[in-house]
Amino acid sequence: MKRKTGFPVCCIAFLLMFSCSVRVVAQDAPRVFTSDVDNFWTAFDSVKTVSDTTRQIALMQSLYIDKGTEGLRLFMQLRKFDAARLVTAVNKYPKFWASVRENTLKIKPKIPAIEAHIREFKVLYPDLRPAKLFFTITAVRAAGTVQDSLVLIGTEITTGNKYTDVSEFPDKRLANFFQAQSTDNIIPVVVHEYVHTQQRSEAKILLGQALHEGACDFITELILKEPLMNSYLQYGRKNEQELKAAFKKEMLGEDFSNWLYNGSTTKTMGDLGYFMGYAICKSYYQHAKKKGQAIKDIITLNYGDQAAVTAFLEKSRYYGRN
Repeated sequence: MKRKTGFPVCCIAFLLMFSCSVRVVAQDAPRVFTSDVDNFWTAFDSVKTVSDTTRQIALMQSLYIDKGTEGLRLFMQLRKFDAARLVTAVNKYPKFWASVRENTLKIKPKIPAIEAHIREFKVLYPDLRPAKLFFTITAVRAAGTVQDSLVLIGTEITTGNKYTDVSEFPDKRLANFFQAQSTDNIIPVVVHEYVHTQQRSEAKILLGQALHEGACDFITELILKEPLMNSYLQYGRKNEQELKAAFKKEMLGEDFSNWLYNGSTTKTMGDLGYFMGYAICKSYYQHAKKKGQAIKDIITLNYGDQAAVTAFLEKSRYYGRN
């Protein structure tokens, strides 16, 4: 009897199915890039060995920018910094860089946790679109931003904490920002920004923009399965009734200054619009019978459509039944 060789058809079919599933998982896997952080510190160390500014800029360009990711290039464009600005920041704030360097190098060990949380996001929201996460170093220009499917993180700002030396800065903006921040907060920051990649356009009225930001905090809380401890959320929880009444008076206006992006100007607590959007989204979710649909409603809301956001507010019952 002639001996048969090769795999049985059923085994071949199984292998093909396994191969396809591996490719799908690989395509859906979060992509996190930290090479810009390593390259920056290589450039930083080289810049500090010379005193000629022209030479310093050339080193920053060749060792950091020319080797940069697509995320770094986009971040530079959006936040208007280049090799010259980076060198200026390096020379102007030596105490700051010395105090924050170790924190920026703690990102790599957190990558598995970040990827795990994004997989959990996929479970909560099956329509999740893949995005890329870029940890970069800016000229102390921005903590982070999102452009389409790219999350851009300014690592020197997002990993700062109350121990970071900000004595060289003329105002209290970073001091206030870092005071309530822990280096461990990087995971909720990243997840918050990742949620932004799934949203529609930003808003023109305060209610819409507060929902746009607050939705990310609420969804992040669902993903992490624990309350977020951002300073504005803690303040908001303690002063909710007062804030609720004040927000209602201004929420349909186009002036964000009392509620959003005002950490360096407010006398109390900045970014309380984040809390208001978070609280409204939480109320919407709690009152929804179908939680999965509620998550989809929150993420896909057209924040730029006044009728849509006011209808969402009505359904949330945050201000009671009208």
